Amino acid sequence: MNLRTLRSIHVSILVFLLALFLAYPLSPRARAAFARPATLTDPCAYDSNNLFMNGMMRYPGMGSAYGTVAEGWMPFIFSGNPPNFNVVDNEGIDENPGTSQQIFEVNTFDAGIQQTVNNLQVGTNYWMRWGYSLAAKSYTGPNERVNTIGRQFGVNPYGGTDPHSAQIIWGPILWNGTVAVNRPEMTIVFTARATSATIFLRAIASVNDGGENRVWIDALCMEPRPDLPTSPPPPTPPITPSTPNPSTNYIPYVERNVTTPTSCTAMSVVTHIAIGAQPKGIAVDPATNRAFVSLFADSSVAVLDAATNQLTATWSTNNAGHSNGIAFANNRLFVAMRDTSSVAILDATNGAFIATHAVGSQPWGVGANSTRVWVANFASSTVSVFDAITNTVIATTPIGANPALVAPASAHAFVTFMGSGIATIANTGASLNNFPFDGGAFGVAFNASANRVYAASRDTNKLVLLNASTGATITSVTLAQTPYALAYTPNSNRLYIILADVNQVNIRDGTTLSDRATLALGAQGADGGDGIAVLNNRVYVSNNAAGTVSVIQDACP
Repeated sequence: MNLRTLRSIHVSILVFLLALFLAYPLSPRARAAFARPATLTDPCAYDSNNLFMNGMMRYPGMGSAYGTVAEGWMPFIFSGNPPNFNVVDNEGIDENPGTSQQIFEVNTFDAGIQQTVNNLQVGTNYWMRWGYSLAAKSYTGPNERVNTIGRQFGVNPYGGTDPHSAQIIWGPILWNGTVAVNRPEMTIVFTARATSATIFLRAIASVNDGGENRVWIDALCMEPRPDLPTSPPPPTPPITPSTPNPSTNYIPYVERNVTTPTSCTAMSVVTHIAIGAQPKGIAVDPATNRAFVSLFADSSVAVLDAATNQLTATWSTNNAGHSNGIAFANNRLFVAMRDTSSVAILDATNGAFIATHAVGSQPWGVGANSTRVWVANFASSTVSVFDAITNTVIATTPIGANPALVAPASAHAFVTFMGSGIATIANTGASLNNFPFDGGAFGVAFNASANRVYAASRDTNKLVLLNASTGATITSVTLAQTPYALAYTPNSNRLYIILADVNQVNIRDGTTLSDRATLALGAQGADGGDGIAVLNNRVYVSNNAAGTVSVIQDACP
C-alpha cells in the first residue's frame, strides 16, 4: 500500500462510502434539484459514455516536473510553489485497480489538474460531478481530517486552458475535511460556449503547520443534460483564503459577465521562431509551458516560452557529438548525441549538465513517459531504456534494422525501425510485440484514448492506423508526398504529418485519416522532418534548414 494513501478511515466508514458512491452519483439533495436521475450508469466514472477521459483515475500517465499525473489530465499551478503529484491507491473507493490522483506537500499550495473535453455541442448544458475529493493531513502518522485544505471545481466553457482566466466559472470551495464523497459543492452545470471546455480540479492547502497536506481526486463524470438549468457563475475566489470556514458548505452564486474569447483560427501557422542552426527533435513540458529543441549544429538545446513564443535560453550538452532526438521526463532532458553514441542529461529547470551515458550507435529518436526513456539506436538496431529517476540505462533491447522514432505510452513505447516494423518495448526493456509494416517505417504516434498507433512509411508513402494491442490495420491511406515524423493531438483528434520534401505539414482526422488541411513550414532540408511535438493546443515543428520552429494553432482556446 502506498504510504501516502488514506490509512485512518475505519472499515465500516469505507464500506458506507463505497456503497454511497456506487449507488448515487450525487447526494439526495443535489439529485432532487435536478428532477431526474443521471443518464450515465453508476458508477458513472466507468460508464463508456462518460465524456471525461480516465474519470476513474485508473491509469498513470504523463510524467511532469512535479510527479505523475493520471492519463488524460494535466497539472496546473495556480500560485506559489508547486506541490507533488502522484497516482496512488485509494483504498477501495472504486473497483480494482483502485487509484486516485493525489496532490501533496508539507508547505501550502494552490494547484490542481485539468482536462479539455472536445466535441461538445455549443449551447448545450453539461452536468459534471467530482465524486471523491478527500483532504487530510499527516503528522508523521495516520491521516487526520482537517478544515484547512480546500477543493474546488471550475470550468472554462470556451475551452481555454489558463487557470487564471476570467472566463472560468468556479464553484464554491469545500473546506469541510470530514466529507469527501458525492458532495453537492462538487457539481457544476454549464452551457458550452464552444466545441471544447476545460475543466479544473483545484486543491488549496492554506496552512503550513508541519504536517503534510494531501488531497485525493477521483470519480469524475460528465454528460450532456440539455434538460438541466445552469447555475449562475460565481465570483473567482481568492488565491489563498485568510480564514477558512469549514462550516460553510455553500458560497452564494453571484452573476457575473463572461468575457468573449479573442478570435482564433484553428489549424493555422501562428509564427516561425528563429532558434539556432539545424533544429532536430522537440520535447515539451506542459506544466511550465515550455518547448525544448535539440540543435544539431552546436550540440545544444534551445528553450522556448510557449506563452510568448520567445527563445529564452540555449543550453550546452557538454558533448562534441550532434544533438538529435530529445525527451522530457522527471524534470530532466535526455538528448541523443548522434555522433558519439551517447545521451546527454540536463536539468530542465536551469539547463545544468547532469551526466552523459553511452548507448548504441547513432542514437536517433527519443521518447519518454514519467519514469522511462527510450532511445532508438539507428546503426546498432537496438533500443536503450533509461530509468528517468536514477538517470541510468536499465536495458538494451535488440529490434529490427535501423530504429528511428519513438512514441511513448504509459507502460511501454512503440519504436519504428526502417527495416519494416514497429516494436513494442516495455518499461523493463522487454520486447512485447513486433508488428510487421511496409519498408521504411519512420513516423509514429500513439492515441491513448482509442489505443491506436499511427505509423508512416518513407518507402511507400503509406500512412496506417493500427490497433495498438494486436497490430491489426484499421485503416490506411497513401500520401502524395513522403511522410516523416508524426504527432497526434488528443484535444482535437487530429494527426499531423511532416512532409519534409515539400516543406509542409499535412493534417488528418485521427479516426478516419481523412484529409483536413495542409500548411506551409520553414525549409526542412536533407536532414529535416524529425521534430514535432504537441503542447497546449499547439503543434511545434522544427525546420532544420531554416533554423526555425513553426508554431501551429491546432485548437482554439
